[in-house]
Amino acid sequence: MTNSNAMNEMRLRNQKLDLFGRSMILNVASIVLNLIGVFLVVKGFHAYTTENAAIYKILGFSLVAATLFGLVILKGLYLYSFVSRALVGGLFIVSGLVKANDPLGFAFKLEEYFAPNGLAYDYPFFEFFEPYTLELSILICIAEIVLGVAVILGGKIKLASWSLVIMMAFFTWLTWYTTSCNEAQMLAMSADPPVPFEQQCVTDCGCFGDALRGSVGRSLTPAESFWKDLVLFYFVLIIFANQWKIEMNTVRQNWAMVPTSFLVVIFFCWVFGWGLPIFFTLIAILGSFIVGNLNIGKMGKAWKMAIFVTLLSFIFSFYTTMYLPVKDYRPYAIGNNIQEQMANGVDEVVELKLVYKNLQNGQEESFGIDEWEIYMDTSKYEFVKQDPKVIVEGIPHSIQDFAASMDYAVMTEEEKQVPYIDSVIQMEYENYYDELITLEGPYGTETISSMDYDTIYYPDSLYQASEPYVALMDSTLPFMIDLTDYLINADYMFLMTIRKIEDVNEGHMTDFKAVYEKATEAGIPFYVLSPATDEQVAEFKTKHDFNATFLSFDGTEIKIIVRSNPGLVLLNKGTILDKWPCRSVPDFEDIQEDYLQAK
Repeated sequence: MTNSNAMNEMRLRNQKLDLFGRSMILNVASIVLNLIGVFLVVKGFHAYTTENAAIYKILGFSLVAATLFGLVILKGLYLYSFVSRALVGGLFIVSGLVKANDPLGFAFKLEEYFAPNGLAYDYPFFEFFEPYTLELSILICIAEIVLGVAVILGGKIKLASWSLVIMMAFFTWLTWYTTSCNEAQMLAMSADPPVPFEQQCVTDCGCFGDALRGSVGRSLTPAESFWKDLVLFYFVLIIFANQWKIEMNTVRQNWAMVPTSFLVVIFFCWVFGWGLPIFFTLIAILGSFIVGNLNIGKMGKAWKMAIFVTLLSFIFSFYTTMYLPVKDYRPYAIGNNIQEQMANGVDEVVELKLVYKNLQNGQEESFGIDEWEIYMDTSKYEFVKQDPKVIVEGIPHSIQDFAASMDYAVMTEEEKQVPYIDSVIQMEYENYYDELITLEGPYGTETISSMDYDTIYYPDSLYQASEPYVALMDSTLPFMIDLTDYLINADYMFLMTIRKIEDVNEGHMTDFKAVYEKATEAGIPFYVLSPATDEQVAEFKTKHDFNATFLSFDGTEIKIIVRSNPGLVLLNKGTILDKWPCRSVPDFEDIQEDYLQAK
């Protein structure tokens, strides 16, 4: 054996000993028990864990502390860093990709954080970032994906580990702040009397975009998000503590790290019901290997890998920003029925108990509301508080704010002739409008219904009556025509959505106007949903020579329906057949061929 071969064999043997520490079996067992301990700690602090919570906490912390001590003694932390890299890398890739699938949605979440009554309420500095939420959204998505690939492959691990620590320190603080805000708000609301709470708390961190809500039915609560970040931070610290040993993976290490990381990615793809992250991760890692070995000047291998993953992530983020998410997790996804999404929740069932203090023995006692004959005896009992007990956990309906209406006062005669609208007017008109008369008399001006005008009570010698005129009975209560049922029950219906009417340009309007005109000729209703004011709508119609009927609609809900501004949706009895962003609105003939042949 040559000296060179002997040295290589000795180096491989030393690397193997360094990887497994003083005992492979004991270190592997310690890592498994440590992971179990982390799980028990989180379970012990979970809000739904009411029984044996203390046991979970004690057992969990004991396992974590004992196994960490054992890993230090047995020099197994380096081995643990490989497990942590697989977990952190896989989760960061999926988390970044899920948000990159919908950068505008994540940007809307950042707007909530940076709003004056959000995070900026206590830290005004964050209000500076509000105009740049989309740019920050894309940057964070790319950073997560790049860091995920970096820790898996071991590229620039010192820079990556420092970046991970800084990022996780901020996110952990942010979710702690959100949790504290929500707890403070609940305390304020439950006080007797309730205490005003001016701050707006973020209830969903947006860590996984809409993917959790759209796949498992709900997002993480603020407390769950905080614990998720704590656990992730813990694994990041394991990587950080071993950054001095970690180098770019060898071929043998890649054969272990890459498949293990793929298992993490596959698990979350199963949770989210989306297979694209598997293929994206495969392309990102294989592409990194290929690009990393290209001869590009003096650029290091790790930097070439990072640039490739950055470009790949940016292209995906840019595409989903310009068009629509590849995977739509929102309740308005293609194929969903709006009526079903409005009725798929579960009403919460709460049993209300009243807590009274027994004045004789000083003990607190609980009573049902129907036991008033007992607790109403003020000589024996003093009210303390209400104690609601949740019997059935409520599940909110997926769609809660789909409500479209239009003001009768600004409707055209043509719009009033639409059969459904005409039927609503016939039923509701007299509840809002009346024939009125204005009277000038000794006590000032008075407006009354013409039906109530009688010269016996209002003699001509004292009162001067105006000509009868039709007006709202209550000027503060306009006659709003509710068209919600009409929209979700019509055979076919085009809905154009405009979130910000001032941002719509002429180039975007050409295709929408063409679809509107052809749909009108074909007798298919076409409405525009927008939160714009009547003045903005009138100006918009004149500017773009666009005479479609505008309906008042919640601006936040429009963000959920279509991210694009403007967007187009085709409904059939409330089922979303398809939807298009402003950049890819098809010709009406193509829509007709694909969906409207029966029409």
